[in-house]
Amino acid sequence: MGNLIDVAAVMRQLGPGSEKPEAVCRHRSTLATSYTFDEGARWSWRRQPTGRDALAGLVFVDVPVTVDGDLGEERAEVGSAVFLHPHRDLHLSAQARGKAVGVWLPWDSLLEVETGVQSPRQVLTPTPLTVGLGAFLTSLLVQPSDATPYTDYLVERVLAEMAFGALLESVPKNVAGAREDRPIDRARSLMLMRRAEGEFGVAELAQEMHMSTRHLQRMFAAENSAPADELRGMRIDLANELLGDPAYDSLSISEIAMHAGLRTPSALRRAFAGRGLPLPARARSERMPVG
Repeated sequence: MGNLIDVAAVMRQLGPGSEKPEAVCRHRSTLATSYTFDEGARWSWRRQPTGRDALAGLVFVDVPVTVDGDLGEERAEVGSAVFLHPHRDLHLSAQARGKAVGVWLPWDSLLEVETGVQSPRQVLTPTPLTVGLGAFLTSLLVQPSDATPYTDYLVERVLAEMAFGALLESVPKNVAGAREDRPIDRARSLMLMRRAEGEFGVAELAQEMHMSTRHLQRMFAAENSAPADELRGMRIDLANELLGDPAYDSLSISEIAMHAGLRTPSALRRAFAGRGLPLPARARSERMPVG
C-alpha cells in the first residue's frame, strides 16, 4: 500500500518547531503518533512533490487549534480532525496546552478520494466515523500489543479504510457528482470492515443495518446481487491477498482461511473452486520461487 513512513519523515513535514511524538505505533505502511504541546505551539506542514513517496495525515486534537492553509483560515474545535494534504501548505496553531493523536498514511492509499472538482476539506467536522477513528488511534497508542503479521495487515487496512471514509464524508455535498450515502454502500463498507470475522454473516449485517434479513436481501437483489455472495467474494479477495504477499508466507493455509473469515481450509478450497481459482496451496506454491 505504499512506502513505509517513519517518524523522521513526519517531523520533516511538520517543520522545525515540531516535537518528537510521545508514543508511536506502526502497522506496515501506516504510522500512529501522539503528542503533548504547549499553548502557541505551531506546526507548519509543507506541500510535497507529486510521486509515490508523498504522505498524508489526519490529526485529532483535544483543544481548539487555528488552521491556516491554502483553503483559508479555520478554527478546528475539539473533536474535529485536521487533514494534512500532501500537496497543500498548512499551519496549525494551538490555542491552549493539549494533546493530539495523528495517523500518517501513503497518499496513494487515499488519493482516489478526490477528483479534479472534488477535494476533502482541511478541517473535518466530527462524525461517528471521525470520532471512531480518533478513538481507535488513541487505543492503539495507549494500549500497545504484540502485533503479528496478520494483525499488522488488518490494522493497516482498517486505518486506511476509516481515513478514506472520513475524508469522503468531508467532500462538499453540493459538488456535482458527489457520492450519495446509499444504504447498500454502507452495507458493503461494513462487510469490508468485518469480512475477516468468521462469525459475521448476513444476519449480523442486517442487525447492524437495523433492518430485517429479508429487506437486506431485497436491497441487494435490486442490484442483481446477494449479500452472502458479496461477503464471500470479499473473503476470497482477502485470502488471495494474504497468499500473494510474501510477508504472510509464515501463515499456514489453515491460518489463512481463519484470518480471511472462511474458518477452515476446506471452506477456503470450496470458495476458491467456486470462483474457478487454483487451490490455495497451489496458488502459493506457484508464486514462491523454487529453492
